[in-house]
Amino acid sequence: MRAAYEAWTSLELGARGRLEGTPFTLDGRTCIRSRRGAIWNDWALRFDDGRTLFLAEAAGALTLYEEGSLVPPLVHVTVGGPLDTGFVVVERGEATRVAQWGAAGDAPASYAYVDLSGPGGVVATIDYGSDPPRVFVGREVSAAALGLSARPERVRFIPAPEVSRPKGVDTWLAPGDVGELCGMRARVVGLVSRSTGPSEEGRVRWDEYLLFDPAAGLRWLVVADGHWSIVEPLEAARVGDRPSGAVEIDGVSYEPQSNGVARVDWAAGELPWEVKIGETADVKDFVHPPWTVTRESTPHELTWSRGTLLSPDVIVKAFGKRPLPKPGGRAPHDV
Repeated sequence: MRAAYEAWTSLELGARGRLEGTPFTLDGRTCIRSRRGAIWNDWALRFDDGRTLFLAEAAGALTLYEEGSLVPPLVHVTVGGPLDTGFVVVERGEATRVAQWGAAGDAPASYAYVDLSGPGGVVATIDYGSDPPRVFVGREVSAAALGLSARPERVRFIPAPEVSRPKGVDTWLAPGDVGELCGMRARVVGLVSRSTGPSEEGRVRWDEYLLFDPAAGLRWLVVADGHWSIVEPLEAARVGDRPSGAVEIDGVSYEPQSNGVARVDWAAGELPWEVKIGETADVKDFVHPPWTVTRESTPHELTWSRGTLLSPDVIVKAFGKRPLPKPGGRAPHDV
């Protein structure tokens, strides 16, 4: 079983790097699986000066952590709720250790955890598997900033369930397609087809293509009614509520546009989590052209993302595909 997880990383055990002038070694790796089926790696960075920091590798992104304090009781933590420290709870789950390599240290076989989003790009995670619980505070970094290079082998993700494509679902890109898009050397590694609506006949459908670039990480390319958007994650702590129902990000107001329950109808390729056909999430969209901001939530997780409208010609040029269907009407986030 351990061998099955070896390719779930872009980093190499034993690799040497440097942070703020001090060399370190990637000394240990623990591969972890959440209850939902997401996979991530916790790396131990052993510095030559004796310090140890921790590097989380999840969904194509790297986050550097050091231990902190201020642990709220688990019973007081709710997804989407704020804490006195200024952090917002974005996920509450249970994790299971599935494999270890090198000097990874002692980690519990399973434990409860909470992920937090804080001001200024700071994030935190609380490990309730020890007594007292341990808090790790950090921020996203790049491999280049740590002096690390990506492994030559392609990073693997979780295979989508093998099911037939539903009637009415058309796809324009496929896993394995590669293109130059928005400064990325983007490879399509998976796709998810989703829909929302009060009935099967009246459902509104869209497709989400997962793109991976070893340098930029993961992004989503979303197409709805012929309108394309490149979508990147957004830290929840950056989003503020306004009395009008709008949200504010960095001083810019985004007006409410739509809401509903999004359902997964089909998936293909590889994805960052173990997708289940029929799974749902509450979705709310907010618009400030040319951007749309989306809030997705379940009882266990909250995510925010921001999409930027792209011309279909950009997609054709990037991936060398035949002309795409003409967009239907005007996109909500069109200028």
